[in-house]
Amino acid sequence: MIPTADPVEAGGHVGQQRAAGHVDRTCFSYSPAKIRVAALVLLGAATLVAMGFVASGSLVRWLWLACLLGVACLAHLLNRRAAVEAVLTVDERGIVDRRLMSKRIDWQEIEAICPVDLDRSHVVDLRLRWPSVTLAEARWRVRIGAACQKGYDVPAITISMLLLEGHASELLKAVAQYRPDLLHHTNRGSILLSLPRKVAPG
Repeated sequence: MIPTADPVEAGGHVGQQRAAGHVDRTCFSYSPAKIRVAALVLLGAATLVAMGFVASGSLVRWLWLACLLGVACLAHLLNRRAAVEAVLTVDERGIVDRRLMSKRIDWQEIEAICPVDLDRSHVVDLRLRWPSVTLAEARWRVRIGAACQKGYDVPAITISMLLLEGHASELLKAVAQYRPDLLHHTNRGSILLSLPRKVAPG
């Protein structure tokens, strides 16, 4: 679980943090700009649903009403998420994605990170070594990933950057600071080259 003593660095949603006794960590929070775009999309959807409700007959109106309730639920979830800070954290111990579960995914639990299209992709897929064990305490919709990896050989975890401040490439850069060996070879070279070089003291 993310320590509350480490607030997100002021002035940025993607920031490096340092706490006493801890190394740097990279945190990703929800992007206000992306949240606004998503809210406008929901507003447009609600308007279309309302128009359909008014123009349709009595039998079809129940379907439009169900759609309108669905849009309202999505808007409520979007509003709740906009207030959350440090949604995704990467540090020397592993990755915490609070949207998936409160438990940290330790580095040794990750088998590999799937190749990512750095120009267009908004998600990063993780293959787990022991998916059933890692996801045992997660919500049921997250635990489905364990069955998918074991039964269909697809990644157990998908980390979305769609509404977060930052891109998939920045998440891979954060991972590369600790476990570059987990990156797919198609991403490893470009990501490592983009990292700032550490200057030896003295």
